[in-house]
Amino acid sequence: MSNDVVQYFSDTGLDYAAWSRQFNMHFGYWRWGLNPLRREPMLEEMNRQVSSRLGLDALDRNDLVVDLGCGLGATMRSLTRRWGSQNLLGVTVVPWQVEQAALLNQEFAPGVRVEQASYLDLPLAEGSVAAAYALESHCYAHGPDKADFYRELYRILKPGARFVVVDGFTMRAPARRTRLFRSLLQQISEGWAVDSFPHMPAVWDGLQQLGFDDLQRHDFSWNIAPTALHAPFLALSFAVSRWFAGDRLNQVRWNHVRACFLSLAVGMHRGDFSYCLISGRKPE
Repeated sequence: MSNDVVQYFSDTGLDYAAWSRQFNMHFGYWRWGLNPLRREPMLEEMNRQVSSRLGLDALDRNDLVVDLGCGLGATMRSLTRRWGSQNLLGVTVVPWQVEQAALLNQEFAPGVRVEQASYLDLPLAEGSVAAAYALESHCYAHGPDKADFYRELYRILKPGARFVVVDGFTMRAPARRTRLFRSLLQQISEGWAVDSFPHMPAVWDGLQQLGFDDLQRHDFSWNIAPTALHAPFLALSFAVSRWFAGDRLNQVRWNHVRACFLSLAVGMHRGDFSYCLISGRKPE
């Protein structure tokens, strides 16, 4: 991953507290019974959607569970409160996230920890991980098929271990995309420092070629719509409040705000783009 990713998350770090009091930095999952105006319960519901598909109840409490691109570790803390694991590891390439996560994880230390490492080259032995997930993070890996990411994921998982990936995916081949969609996608990628959004057909083929089984795909596009509507207006209001407070906002900050607004337009291209959860298992 490039230095642009580190710069982007370093410059936009203050958004974590504005977006979520628990420091979640992902879209939320709306279901019946949740108030679409209350963001935090939807963010926690997304964490639950991830944990429920990892098969955590079948694991030993000391089995290693890894968050690939953990941010400030909010999802790990959510899993620990729900599941009680004593062995969760998060990895991030952003130094300040490691430092801040250590403070936030004090209540759960040493069972929940964050280390600076790339999920493309993990300091973990082959077949050492009982479950792994990436929540809106594997889009920062190279290429539309995210082949390097999934090869490393396959390497670290134990036989029979499960994984979950949640992200935005392009659905149509590049040649079938409209000029407008290509332009929007490029601007969002630049604004969020994304190398390229994962392409579902390429990712799915790659997973099968690696040998993953029990593959499942769930389209969450409509479930995240309420929090997707929250994002641009919160980003703008936060940026303006920082500007009035005397904080000079650089181009990275403004590109982030613009990308949040443009993401709504991309989400309307239902045949071209979907927000999905993929789960699967390394064979025994």
